[in-house]
Amino acid sequence: MKSSGGARGKVPKRTPSKQTQQFASLLLSESQLIAMVCLVIVVFICYVNSLGNEFVFDDNYLVVRNPEIESLNLSLLWNSYRPMRNVSYALDLALWGKKAFGFHLTNIVLHAANVLLVFGLVRRFTKDLMVATLAALIFAVHPMQTDAVTYISGRRDLLFGFFYLLAMHAYLSYDRTRWSIRGAIYFTLFLVSWGLSLLSKEMALSLPILIFVWQYSVAWDRGTSWWRQSLTAGRLALAREKWLWLLLFVGALAFAYRGLARGGSTRATLSRLEYWGGSFYLNFLTVIRVHAWYLKQLLFPTPIAQYLGAFDVSTTIFDWSFAVSLLVVGSAIGAGLLLLNRQRLMAFAILAYFVLLLPVSHIIPHHELLADHYLYLPMMAFGLLVALVVRRLTDVSDVVGKVGYLIVAAAVIALAVTTILHNRTWKNERTLWTANYKAVPNSPRAALNLGDTYQNSEPEKAEVLFKRALLLNPPPYIRRTLHDRLAVILIKQGKYSEAEYFVSDLLSRSPNDFFANLWSSQIFTYKKDCEKARPALIQAQSLATQPRERIKVDTTRQQFEKQCGK
Repeated sequence: MKSSGGARGKVPKRTPSKQTQQFASLLLSESQLIAMVCLVIVVFICYVNSLGNEFVFDDNYLVVRNPEIESLNLSLLWNSYRPMRNVSYALDLALWGKKAFGFHLTNIVLHAANVLLVFGLVRRFTKDLMVATLAALIFAVHPMQTDAVTYISGRRDLLFGFFYLLAMHAYLSYDRTRWSIRGAIYFTLFLVSWGLSLLSKEMALSLPILIFVWQYSVAWDRGTSWWRQSLTAGRLALAREKWLWLLLFVGALAFAYRGLARGGSTRATLSRLEYWGGSFYLNFLTVIRVHAWYLKQLLFPTPIAQYLGAFDVSTTIFDWSFAVSLLVVGSAIGAGLLLLNRQRLMAFAILAYFVLLLPVSHIIPHHELLADHYLYLPMMAFGLLVALVVRRLTDVSDVVGKVGYLIVAAAVIALAVTTILHNRTWKNERTLWTANYKAVPNSPRAALNLGDTYQNSEPEKAEVLFKRALLLNPPPYIRRTLHDRLAVILIKQGKYSEAEYFVSDLLSRSPNDFFANLWSSQIFTYKKDCEKARPALIQAQSLATQPRERIKVDTTRQQFEKQCGK
């Protein structure tokens, strides 16, 4: 007996009815909405305990004592190195005043928005709700994100990430609708978003390369040898956007020139490049180790506020740590390239991770060798890779897939708990620098800043920390601050000869330093050496420009007149 349709012995495919398709679409949209709401809830659960934190570290310079953000005006756009951050601070200040709560709330909202953008981007890549949810979840809860979210000054990464992700969304929409009015609108949105991302942080320079890697992965075809196909994919990716590459390349060069001209890095100007270790060779050895450290932080996170003094610069290629790091980093990049033949999206995730870190890989050296917040947006690529690997396990067998999801679920919970606990580290200056000094005891900055928290309450403890910092070979700007702090403490303790040693060093390096001259006049006044105290006081008076400085001069003058007469 013949079947009623198609070839003999085959059951004809039944096309789902329109009602069935609509119902499936409704279920999918409801599931997607539930996933998005849950992601936002998770973000707030992880970071709600940071709302009571104070301003810490650079917050005091960028927010509390920053006159530029006290009014909303166009000057915010061109007077600042990262203008979008200042604009956001000005808005917060207008809304909340100088209350840290409001600034923290804005950070959390921005992070939640970025989580949703990551979710949407991965959905576009994979069409898989589970993969998108898991990737966004890892991005949301990983404790390395606290340096950007819990720390108010980390706003730069949140804003850069927001506009960067928005630009990538706009590009993908343009890529599917090019040569149309909608395509022109998406292309304009792409350029505007990328520009705003650049004005938030320089890491946005990587976007053109990320787009190339995406097009390269899309163009990859397993039909020929790996080497032949790599050339073909590169040619196709370049040909598809040749005018866009030229536009973006010129724009990136112009922005890089702007950054160098405005002194964006103390190690790079238009006339010189000061590489870590003193040469490009040693710089390269060090950067490979830094990248290996980042990979370790993804899997076994130990977030630290700052790394000055925590990471030695490489001095030889024969160091075992460099050999291990080169093997780890090389294997990761190699895996990304080889996976192009089997799992192109996994390959893209790996390559995108390294592309996103390119601007902070010290091709142009930066004064901060490494930082947790550099991993903020690259975490998206890591989350995508983990989600794809877990999804791939379900293709092996249901049991293996369930075990994979259980392991990742446990890891996500552990990461979220770690984030909640680490938020307490940022609560105030004392908690921040106590944790940092414990983690990095050889950091002169950690010792200095922890000592600052004790200077008024426990000066003896502060003195020990300041002297400890001096033994750690601090950079000149930290050494100058340490000498200043020690002078203040020693003068209060009546140790005038010891204080004079530190003040003399300050004056030898900077004769017109206001505080050095002020402390010098105080020391000689207390020692009743009026002939030396008078010129130091006169010099300090001539250098006083701020009301606070004039008050200090008046107080010192009164003491001088009491000891030496008018």
